[in-house]
Amino acid sequence: MKFDFGDVLTRMVKIGWNHKVLWLWQLLPGVVSLVLLPLFILANPGFLMMMPEPFSDFADEPWMLFVFMGAMFVFIFLTMFAQVFAQLTTTYGAIKVEKGTERIGFRELFHESLPYFWRVFGLYAIFVGGWMVIYFAFVMVFFAGSMLTMGLASLCLMPIFFLFIPIMIVGFSVLELAQAAIITDDMPLMSAISRGWNLFRANWLGVVLLMIVLYFGMSMISSLFIFPLMFPMMFLQFGMIESQGDPSTMMLIFFLVFFPLLFIVSYAVQGILMAFFQSAWAALYLRIHQGTEDQVVFSQPQ
Repeated sequence: MKFDFGDVLTRMVKIGWNHKVLWLWQLLPGVVSLVLLPLFILANPGFLMMMPEPFSDFADEPWMLFVFMGAMFVFIFLTMFAQVFAQLTTTYGAIKVEKGTERIGFRELFHESLPYFWRVFGLYAIFVGGWMVIYFAFVMVFFAGSMLTMGLASLCLMPIFFLFIPIMIVGFSVLELAQAAIITDDMPLMSAISRGWNLFRANWLGVVLLMIVLYFGMSMISSLFIFPLMFPMMFLQFGMIESQGDPSTMMLIFFLVFFPLLFIVSYAVQGILMAFFQSAWAALYLRIHQGTEDQVVFSQPQ
């Protein structure tokens, strides 16, 4: 391990806690999703069927399917843009703090991060798109083999699912290092990916360990907040089964009360934790790139 693991975690905590403006940027995808969620739900024919008349009549209209598909496209598109911008501004802010800036502002992060947006967007498109191609290709082979062998191939292919774990660790580690390279050194997209891969190979043990610690640590912390909200939903499901009245009333309570509450809490907790997560990768990049630190110049966009 060619960097101080404890130092990276210490800087992560200090940056994430002392600069809560990073929390606000990480909450942006949740806010966008929360605003668009009612449109997405109300355009769902399955939800409209549970609504009282005359709203339930729209569920049988043929054009509702196109409305639902359009709402789903808008939801995914805008949420994706917000998610990329949240990662970009958070990483930019963390790197700026590591370079000596004491105070960072919300609007400041927005304006100064704009020159990097399309490169970071392309970075996420390459890695997420590549992951989807690999995953769906395996799923197609899995189902085709299962159908041809009456299910026997599924027993042989099932252990291959575990190979996705190291692939994801390597892929997302290189992605985070490449994102930091784009912002810190103002590098082109493909050069940043090459830099991220080279840094991963040179420090693979420490990088993998950091990813595992961050993932499991933040998963445990988020569970402490989210799991208690699951219990009322379990009781609600029992109430739906034992209810003597109209079960659609219980479903409306679930979608209009408990689901939005769980949605808000989960996004808030994960958003705050992601501010710490991105800060850790920013601190890591600057430390494992010390061998060429004379070439590292934090670029201030004009």
